[in-house]
Amino acid sequence: MKAEEQQDNTMNILNQQLTNISAENQFVTFGVEDEEYGVDVLKVQEIIRYQKPTKVPNAPEVVKGVINFRGEVIPVIDLRKKFDLELREYDDFTVIVILEVKDKTIGIIVDHVSDILSFSKEDIQDTLEFSSDIKTEFIRGMAKLDDRLIMLLELEKLLSFEEYKGLNHLEQQKVDEEDETEVDTQEDSVKA
Repeated sequence: MKAEEQQDNTMNILNQQLTNISAENQFVTFGVEDEEYGVDVLKVQEIIRYQKPTKVPNAPEVVKGVINFRGEVIPVIDLRKKFDLELREYDDFTVIVILEVKDKTIGIIVDHVSDILSFSKEDIQDTLEFSSDIKTEFIRGMAKLDDRLIMLLELEKLLSFEEYKGLNHLEQQKVDEEDETEVDTQEDSVKA
């Protein structure tokens, strides 16, 4: 089976599971570089194949661009850039995880998607137990599963205030452009 088909199968299975989720402490897990991360399954709308985002001027640095997701223009964040990792070419395993964060829909680019896992509270180590040298502001905790360590992300804290403000600016640009298009359409119909 080709890598692309394998990733499609994984995405399809996970998207089917997402429609039946209602429990707490379940996480969609994915990889970035050599690390494994998890996000609250209730925040995940869908997992889609990577598509090249359209660049937007004056967007926050971590925003790769925007994509059209079911008729809605949403910002896409490259987690490699956010985590200060070396950027690399996207491949057949690269996906965009569509999330609901602070009443906004955003996408995050990840190297590959893994699974949906459940953790008990005992399985999750609090970030306070980490070294003070490690940036933990957007890490909810660390989950252990057999020999795997999975960093659970706190999505509401993933973006800094400035980055979040930049997303609001992008959204305002979109509204302004829609208003201009509406005015242009009204002017065209008046001329006719």
